[in-house]
Amino acid sequence: MNYKCGADRTYPVLPIILPMLLLIAQCLYDLKTGEKVPFDTLIERIVDSKARVVYLGEVHTSREIHDFQMRVIRALYERDSNLTIAYEMFQQPAQEYLDEYVEGKIHEVVMLYKARWHETWKYDIGLYRQTWTFAKEKGIPMLATNVPDNFRKRAKRMSYERMRKTPYLPPDLQEPDSAYIEQFKRMMGGHAHFDQKTLNTFLKAMIVWDEGMAYAIARYLKREPHRRVVMLVGSGHVYNRLGIPNRVERMTGDRGIVVIPINNLKEDLGKGDFGVCW
Repeated sequence: MNYKCGADRTYPVLPIILPMLLLIAQCLYDLKTGEKVPFDTLIERIVDSKARVVYLGEVHTSREIHDFQMRVIRALYERDSNLTIAYEMFQQPAQEYLDEYVEGKIHEVVMLYKARWHETWKYDIGLYRQTWTFAKEKGIPMLATNVPDNFRKRAKRMSYERMRKTPYLPPDLQEPDSAYIEQFKRMMGGHAHFDQKTLNTFLKAMIVWDEGMAYAIARYLKREPHRRVVMLVGSGHVYNRLGIPNRVERMTGDRGIVVIPINNLKEDLGKGDFGVCW
């Protein structure tokens, strides 16, 4: 059964009615029990568990998912203003520009230009803009977590031993295990035609991505022990906890809460803490 509620539905373009319809269309499931739950259950679970990281997995092009992310951010901020928004979308060298933007020192256009948004991410700015305008309005820190693209290209040619000695990756970097490899293959649509060398190259690139972002989150948690981090990230990096969440837990002990977009409740059961559909 497909649970992507309303994905192909056309809504009337009315400024007031449309946001209300989107909220109604969204549905949320507890992926431990398979039960449909209200939005407040998610927020209460995060607060009650004292989870310091909330991973909001996304489909990059989905307006509904981005609106849901914003709803979570607002609700958590109302509970505790010690919040940080972390982005897969910004690479770590852009951090100074995110800081300057939140502090009101530079305009949004300058921030995006210096952060090389159109070179390194390229997805529609309008899908993400509400998060950083809210951050600026409330003085919420923004955290760039992705490793630089030029480093990622170099790292693919390094041994794992050499990768552990680089500044963007942890000294205890873990090589891909069987579960990670199998999930990666499924994400790539099977691709049984990959030879071992090609598969290893792709896996190393993904490990650099996941370990690098996890390391950025872990270092931030240690620097800012009183802050909760909400991470906006592609669902493939958090699905079944095999990308970033397990790595952050390895480095910090914090398990976090994982929210993923779901297409099929039966298949996605247990692959996160909560699943959102629309």
